[in-house]
Amino acid sequence: MTSLVRFACISDTHNEYDFPLPDADILLHSGDFTRNGTQGEVEIFLNWLKTLTQYRLKIIIVGNHESKRFHSRRQRRPKEINSAIEQLKSNVLLREQFGIVYLQDQSFTDPQTGFKFYGSGWLSEHCKKPDEIRTHWQQIPVDTDILLTHGPPSSILDKAPYTISLGCKELLKCVMNVQPKLHVFGHIHDAHGKHIENGTIFVNASICDRRYRPTQLPVIVDLEKTVMSTTNDVE
Repeated sequence: MTSLVRFACISDTHNEYDFPLPDADILLHSGDFTRNGTQGEVEIFLNWLKTLTQYRLKIIIVGNHESKRFHSRRQRRPKEINSAIEQLKSNVLLREQFGIVYLQDQSFTDPQTGFKFYGSGWLSEHCKKPDEIRTHWQQIPVDTDILLTHGPPSSILDKAPYTISLGCKELLKCVMNVQPKLHVFGHIHDAHGKHIENGTIFVNASICDRRYRPTQLPVIVDLEKTVMSTTNDVE
């Protein structure tokens, strides 16, 4: 029997929590949930997620503001940032008790819907060599249904005013090959919106605008699912 699964898509919330959240089955967050990536900010974010009991699952990735490389270039606290992200990786109770699933170069299959998720917070500017980012994107499984990345693919919801395309060309190649049902990202605050191409729904779900104000709304996406899975392992 065909049924609809509703997703609420958000990204780039940057310590802001005063914005409306729609009803949905699953919440997707594509990173930059902090400003400085500190352990205190991560804990506040996780505590907020725990209160969102209207969502059966909350699937999250990190963004550049949670990246050690990003902050080390700005002489901020790389050791503290690394510790905060390790907290996400090691806390298995988040999924078991609160339905919070953190993905970094990993897949997760939801047993209730059969959807296969893949999440990765990499950005091309964080890679030392041109081929490095391609290696990361080539890890995306071809049977991925829902893809979460922090940055956009090239030429899709990736332009700020008065700029050229800021998205990743290598990510675009991989997405066009995999053809997920839904690809959610953020990073470029000014490019908030939804776009459909080649059978994939692309969503720039940035909540904050260029001034880091939470002026943009979550994006709702409904997907049909007819086949149920029996596994829920993070791979």
